Amino acid sequence: MRSVLALGICALACGLSIPASSRSAELASDQPRNPEADYSYFLSPFKLANQPNLKQSVFGFAGRTNSGNLGETFAFGVGAPRTMFYDNYIVAGAYQRDFFQFNSGILIGAEIGLADRFGNYTVCCDTVAYSNRMKHSAELWGGISFRHQGVALFDAVRISPGFVFGLSAVSNPIGQEGLNQIAHQGNSHVLFYLGFDLAFALATLPDTELVIRIQHRSGGYGTLGGMKEGNNANVIGIRQRF
Repeated sequence: MRSVLALGICALACGLSIPASSRSAELASDQPRNPEADYSYFLSPFKLANQPNLKQSVFGFAGRTNSGNLGETFAFGVGAPRTMFYDNYIVAGAYQRDFFQFNSGILIGAEIGLADRFGNYTVCCDTVAYSNRMKHSAELWGGISFRHQGVALFDAVRISPGFVFGLSAVSNPIGQEGLNQIAHQGNSHVLFYLGFDLAFALATLPDTELVIRIQHRSGGYGTLGGMKEGNNANVIGIRQRF
């Protein structure tokens, strides 16, 4: 009799404990995740993201080269001590790929691009050498890309800054770069490349961006080719990420 009673009490206790543990598991699953995850960006902004959103892109753009330095090109000539003269044109395409993403939203990758710089100014602009025939200058560049995944404004537009640093090679100098090569008695065929981006994308089309870029070639104060300024251009184009 005692054995039967003990068995009954044990069965009752076990029966009650099973639903209790199930309810505990359900309650635990309903609890919010560790709030520390929400602040991981502040705790380790330069830690690699656990689930990176790495992209590739193609970028086509066009614009004009000018006689200004890098700062004047950023300001589109506003406030420059002299009139910034737009001389030749540039049409280009670039391919970019991300390799690393950090918690802060910064992505590091690589870019390679090819451009045709063309126009009638073989030398410009303090001294002008104008040709009746269209002159062309090919440019090939490659470098490391840095960009931010972007900041959303009013849940409608995302703004994303970017930067590319590398090397640029041209077939021949043209425009302001031709004048700089004469002035510095240098060689502008291989110079440093800098590209400064500001990209805009609609929330409904997040992978299609309108991009404003500053194209800059420089000798790095005589480091390459004995050159200082090479050539600058203001360009605009469309980038498609995939």
